[in-house]
Amino acid sequence: MQPIANSLSLEDSADVAAYYWMMPIAPDPQDDRAFPQSLSDPKHEAVAGRLITAGDGNRGLPPCQACHGPVGFVTGAPSLATQNATYLLEQIEGFASGRRANDINLRMRSIAVQLTDEERHALAEFYGAGLAEPNARPAGR
Repeated sequence: MQPIANSLSLEDSADVAAYYWMMPIAPDPQDDRAFPQSLSDPKHEAVAGRLITAGDGNRGLPPCQACHGPVGFVTGAPSLATQNATYLLEQIEGFASGRRANDINLRMRSIAVQLTDEERHALAEFYGAGLAEPNARPAGR
């Protein structure tokens, strides 16, 4: 993708961005990943809830909802609202290890590297269980 993106003019890049921004947000009917999923550990709901709404000031971690919105979706940031836990955990771990580096100003890399393994799993499972959706209940409850 990088060679194609590098060949675009500023106007072309703006046109491509506008095109994708205008596309409807709907689940892919061919995507067979399970969503919502169950929480493997009920404690993860509280751990994730704290990080999503308050962050951790002692470590300089902003709340997840500051960028991703209170329900895991906001225009301009990747949606977390309907992603499965496995995918989200892979992305968080990718940012933490530096394998994924497409975040502006190192924002996600600097946050993910500070998260504990339990916090990474808790966040992935929280969103993967659909708990970011208003009036959501964990799968299996």
